[in-house]
Amino acid sequence: MQSSPDNVALTRREFILLTTFAAAIHGTGCRNTNAKGPNIVLIFADDLGYGDLGCYGSETIRTPYLDRIAAEGIRFTDYRSLCSVCSPSRAALLTGRYPSRCGVPFAVGGVYSDLGLQESEVTVAELVRAQGYRTACVGKWHLGIPRDFDFKTHEGFTARSEFHPARQGFDLFYGMVGNSSPDGSTPLLENDEVVDPDAHLTTITEHFTQRAVEFMLADRRHPFLLYLSHTRAHAPWMPNPRFAGHSPAGVYGDMVEEIDWSAGRILDVLDESGLAAETLVIFTSDNGPGPNGSTGPFRGGKGSTFEGGMRVPCIMRWPVRIEAGTVSGAMVNAMDLLPTITSITGAALPADRKVDGRDLSPLLFGEGIQGMDNRVFYYYNGVNLQAVREGRWKLHLPRSPQMLVWWESGLRELEQPLLYDLQADPGETQDLASAHPEIVARLMAEAARARAELGSWDKTGTDQLPIVHLMDDRRSLRHLRSQQDHQAMGRNLPKE
Repeated sequence: MQSSPDNVALTRREFILLTTFAAAIHGTGCRNTNAKGPNIVLIFADDLGYGDLGCYGSETIRTPYLDRIAAEGIRFTDYRSLCSVCSPSRAALLTGRYPSRCGVPFAVGGVYSDLGLQESEVTVAELVRAQGYRTACVGKWHLGIPRDFDFKTHEGFTARSEFHPARQGFDLFYGMVGNSSPDGSTPLLENDEVVDPDAHLTTITEHFTQRAVEFMLADRRHPFLLYLSHTRAHAPWMPNPRFAGHSPAGVYGDMVEEIDWSAGRILDVLDESGLAAETLVIFTSDNGPGPNGSTGPFRGGKGSTFEGGMRVPCIMRWPVRIEAGTVSGAMVNAMDLLPTITSITGAALPADRKVDGRDLSPLLFGEGIQGMDNRVFYYYNGVNLQAVREGRWKLHLPRSPQMLVWWESGLRELEQPLLYDLQADPGETQDLASAHPEIVARLMAEAARARAELGSWDKTGTDQLPIVHLMDDRRSLRHLRSQQDHQAMGRNLPKE
């Protein structure tokens, strides 16, 4: 393991608490008060598909503001999240590490209710905060639920409890602990307190957007990192009354168009306040869409390691540095955002652990990066490695039902590997394994290396962060796969 030993982690935990306390008293804590880097706005949609934006080909969902980000900046066509469901992709985004390496390979909930992002992990918020940045997480967190949490009232989620954003470098948390209830109700929290016990999914995006704007404008002396993490377009599918019936794509389209409205509000405020030229805006999604969204030309969707489950939109705008109208087919992913942000803000990467992402700033600034064409990427679902990609080639690996996570994963059984040429066949329709046995052998060897380091469903990897709270009980996991109530799963297991 490359992560810190327990005594180092404890020292770091004490340091975080002390600096947080100091910040509360002195305003800046241990920040570098001379920070001069750009502001960062990282907008993270929920269950938004590759084909759900106008700039990615949608003809039924109108997204003029997001299309504007693409037109005034860069649009990536080969960007992917790190998992086909939310919590692992969020953990990887914030840490720059594969979900198994950073300890969140599963979606938080039910039998995984004690699972969350451990304090030993270092987030992008912590890194830029040390450079003098103000930091905020506004929206859906979904990276851990403390043991004493009350699912009904949402009491018990405070800066003193494990998994809180304040313990991961965020000065402000305003939002939801996880998903809403099936009826759309979701108490709204600010830092330690429930500030609106009666909040509802239909208007939550307006609350998030307003609080994000207030944060951006609160202090012009220090640059900021805003992580605006939407809960749209995740189920339940309920439109804001202001947007209901507006989209030709129905309720789902109404929800996506509200996300676009929110992005437009952020852009307008940046323009009106004179902050646009000094702000990098990034928009992407945590995974592919559910049944109502579009994956564009790709196969599969949420829960699947086919491209439609993990290839999602990614657009960026920084007017003074990124050339308008740029389109990149480089093979990039969500882990690249942390090293990119640290590079342009002057923050240092943690030296005591492996960061899997790569700094994309040369690519953003038109300089190019060597080695991107044959980059290797691992498609994990939970702790099951299901596919490996090297450049244009993607190999789906054999699997059986006992290896699967509780969410649907596209192929439940596969006896022989499937090889696809994503450049010629992005929809993964033509298996070329028999025609290229040498490529199959090479990618199978790559899969073995990944499993040895990052783990697999039946063994722990050499650099896989131990999941301290996870119930390692196959009976529990089998029961879990048959359930859909995230708040009750695994709590009353049937006897065998």
